[in-house]
Amino acid sequence: MRLDEKSMIRTLLAATALVVTAAGPGFAADAGTKAKVEDPRWFFKIGPGGVMFNSSAKLYAAGTLVPGASARASNNLAALFGVGYFVSDNIALELGAGVPPTTTLAGRGTAAPLGTLGKVTYGPATLTATYHFKDFGAIKPYVGLGGAYAIIFDAKDGSVTNLSVKGAPAFVMQAGVDYAIDRNWAVFVDVKQLLLSVDASGNIGPTPVTAKVRLDPTVVFGGVAYRF
Repeated sequence: MRLDEKSMIRTLLAATALVVTAAGPGFAADAGTKAKVEDPRWFFKIGPGGVMFNSSAKLYAAGTLVPGASARASNNLAALFGVGYFVSDNIALELGAGVPPTTTLAGRGTAAPLGTLGKVTYGPATLTATYHFKDFGAIKPYVGLGGAYAIIFDAKDGSVTNLSVKGAPAFVMQAGVDYAIDRNWAVFVDVKQLLLSVDASGNIGPTPVTAKVRLDPTVVFGGVAYRF
């Protein structure tokens, strides 16, 4: 090989080395970014929801069980939201709440002639841990368990006067699915089943009455989610 050819090769190699040295970190970062982009950890969900009660009650007048008497809570529509954080790629913690709706308690069975027993404004707050499956592309189903607390904001009298309803804890089972539109936005459907009972008291005429009301609401919630 002639000297000028060797010089040319050395010059090309040196120039190539210089370019690689200067651009290499950027290319490496780019390649790493394309290979692995970490999903945002925080998320926010909002949309309409339906609260469907699976209700029944035991009613007591002056401490004595009223045979055949029960009660039913009316279903509600509400604006719901949730905020959460992924503690790992698959596991998230989620806090859910909403604009407090009002349910109507009506007598059933032998208590049906009493009509509307009262109205209660409530706001259950839920805290769940969810496991998200990541093997189905844009479709991301999840399941979860957790707890809730039924916060009672107001109770209005009906045929029961001096109506009082106490808040209570609940056990929560959850399932749902997110459909990812892009890295940040998704639409979702979420279902929560709460196991919830509350205590109520008041008067019918001069007689003190109490009730153990099983509500067990099923909450169906859908809307948009944003990860950030």
